[in-house]
Amino acid sequence: MARDLKLAIIHQTSMIIAMKKKFLFLLLCLSFLSLPAFAEDPQLEIIIQNRILATVNGKNISVFDVMKKMDVFLTRNYPEESKSATQRHQFYSQSWRQVLDQLIDNELILADAEKLQVKIPDAKIRETIHERFGPNVMASLDELGLTLDEAWQMLYTEMAVQQMSWHRVYKKAQDHIGPADVKVAYHDYLEKNPPKEEWKYQVLSIRAKTEKLGSIYAQKAYALIRNEPLSFETLAKKLTEETEPDSDISINVSNEYNVEGKDLSSSHKTILCNLEPGAYSEPIAQVSRHDNSTVHRIFYLKDHKVSPPSTFDSMVEKLFDDLVQNEVSKEFPPYLAKLRKQFNFDEKNLQSIPADFQPFSLH
Repeated sequence: MARDLKLAIIHQTSMIIAMKKKFLFLLLCLSFLSLPAFAEDPQLEIIIQNRILATVNGKNISVFDVMKKMDVFLTRNYPEESKSATQRHQFYSQSWRQVLDQLIDNELILADAEKLQVKIPDAKIRETIHERFGPNVMASLDELGLTLDEAWQMLYTEMAVQQMSWHRVYKKAQDHIGPADVKVAYHDYLEKNPPKEEWKYQVLSIRAKTEKLGSIYAQKAYALIRNEPLSFETLAKKLTEETEPDSDISINVSNEYNVEGKDLSSSHKTILCNLEPGAYSEPIAQVSRHDNSTVHRIFYLKDHKVSPPSTFDSMVEKLFDDLVQNEVSKEFPPYLAKLRKQFNFDEKNLQSIPADFQPFSLH
């Protein structure tokens, strides 16, 4: 029972992602909607050059059919923008050819569904119409320029296409993916997403005229913090107060470093790895890259956090779904090509469309 529930969830997720991918190009086309709005001329209107664009299994697909499909999408997702003739025209102009291809594919899959006598219950279509178009269905359809029969057929086609896509493609894609494939995918994920480390630390640097003098003051500093943990700022102040006026000692406290593990220098990491949070390193003599002088440094590790990657259990459904989607992308083109041949899809109408044909103009 648990396995059936899991498969149902994966099935539902796969279908949702598939529909999202179908409309990805539409969302990209809508990028212009984020641009600043300008005052629109109310006299502007879209002129439609209607013609037959394709014929699938005896059914003609016209410019009007493509426009209605785009109108439904716009009104559902961008109701305010759909009222602008300028924005609708831009959307139509950029999207009509992709929507046409989608309608052709849908009609071919629908023909396959009818051949298998796939049934979509009337009650399910009626319920979806009310969900899709709200309580005042007829008013919503009038606004879209759709009849009830057209809306019914649109939803029937959508549901039949989803059911056939599952039967012909998604189920096969899922059958190709086994537990071993998911484990390999998780291993790849771990390689690309190692544990994330975050280091917070400070460095106290002591420079002197001679290496020996610098070492003396570094040991003084270390003795002070061993007996009483001090902030580096307080420690530097104490050391400065003890410094002879002519000793030429320079004591510097760094800002707090907050560094990801991948960005941490190897020399600093070697030192910090031996410290617990709240601990100080012993004085370390290092050669300055600026002037080759010897600098004595003490490191203070404030905090070290390790964020492990997501566990296998938390990733398994996503990994499985990603693998399925990859298989689907391989399975769909051959399936559609087979349908074009099986139902004798004639490319002549498509080929007769001029390359520069624009069915929508703004006047």
